[in-house]
Amino acid sequence: MATTTTRRTPATHVDDVHDALPAWPVLALLWGFPVFWLLGATVIAGVALTVVMLSYLVHHRATRLVPGVYAFTAFVVWVVPCAVMIDSTERMLGYTYRFSILVIVGTAFVYTISAGSRLTRRAIVDGLTAVWVFTVVGGILGLLFPETRLTTPIGLLLPDALTGNDYVRDLFFPPFAEVQQPFGSPVEFVRPSAPFPYANSWGVAIVLLTPVAIACFLQARSRLPRVVVAVGLVAMIAPALSTSNRGMFAGLALAAVYVVVRLTIRDRAAPVLAIGVLGAIGAAVLVGNGLLNQIRTRQQYGDSSGTRWSLYQETFERSLQSPLLGYGAPRPSTSEPLISAGTQGYVWMLMFSFGFVGLAFFLTFLWGTTLRTWRAPGDVDLVLHSVLVVASVIIAIYGLDIMQMLSIMLVAAVLLRRRHGLDTAGTRD
Repeated sequence: MATTTTRRTPATHVDDVHDALPAWPVLALLWGFPVFWLLGATVIAGVALTVVMLSYLVHHRATRLVPGVYAFTAFVVWVVPCAVMIDSTERMLGYTYRFSILVIVGTAFVYTISAGSRLTRRAIVDGLTAVWVFTVVGGILGLLFPETRLTTPIGLLLPDALTGNDYVRDLFFPPFAEVQQPFGSPVEFVRPSAPFPYANSWGVAIVLLTPVAIACFLQARSRLPRVVVAVGLVAMIAPALSTSNRGMFAGLALAAVYVVVRLTIRDRAAPVLAIGVLGAIGAAVLVGNGLLNQIRTRQQYGDSSGTRWSLYQETFERSLQSPLLGYGAPRPSTSEPLISAGTQGYVWMLMFSFGFVGLAFFLTFLWGTTLRTWRAPGDVDLVLHSVLVVASVIIAIYGLDIMQMLSIMLVAAVLLRRRHGLDTAGTRD
């Protein structure tokens, strides 16, 4: 940064320090996701960019600590000693993978809060919307090529001992779709999953990122991003319908209802009417294309609700036997050999793997941040806040992978930064 003879005030100096943090490390995590996925290097690239972000934070001494950062930091620190509970090399690899994700998203969270005018709300929303567009494209690819698996360069470098594990194989040789035909079912279910390993992961990404895409539409200054979002909303109907994911549709409905109620309280008739009409049209299209029949068929032949509830009970009871440090990672169920306890929802994974203390730290972060930023004064902030509201609910049912976690953390960072008056982009954003 060029020096001047003008004497700086302390406030100006603080702004200069944070404005010195470049936007590209965080934006590379988002815009680079398609490339990282094709290479099988999403987490590896995330670790590399984390080193870059930490270097910038240390070099410029620009770290900002606000409520929310403390709870998440305490959570990550607590996860470290939980590693002593790992009982096998395979589970240690899983622990390392999950811990790496926490470090990546936690660093991006702090970096975004600490950044100045270079990393704006607009830039974050646009980047997350790009991830949403790629998710929709992946869903369409899953419909067109359901039997295809991506062969990644990183996956080819891994030894057979690792790729023989189903979880590792799905991470580094991800399928485009889950093709399922439960016993007795007259039809085959093609559930798109690309660019994620599992169909439920695709559904969670859609739930968390669709409100961000709407926020992108609202803040757009030109026609192109609005057209892209509108086309994406139409294009995602077919893969979303194919997943017949009840939780996904419930999450989208919850986000819409939350925004409508908040706008109604603010006496904003036009947006409420627009959302209501679009919601009614969307529901009619889904029902007209057989959504209810698909859900009924899956419930009849492949519904796992009973298994899920028994796993919840087992997870809780086994967690009581190791309440502080948990078990470090999910372990095979004693009643369902093909399923692991601690895998049927992020809350249950946290409880089982990192004990009730780890769970408490994470919920303190997520729920505390959701409450702390609830005012969300503008329409864009309000739509973004619905992401935190929905995330606070769906983690009881669904897991979170790196991009889903990153979406939550970046939205939280943007809202916290604006809540504490740290957004130097301010009204330009």
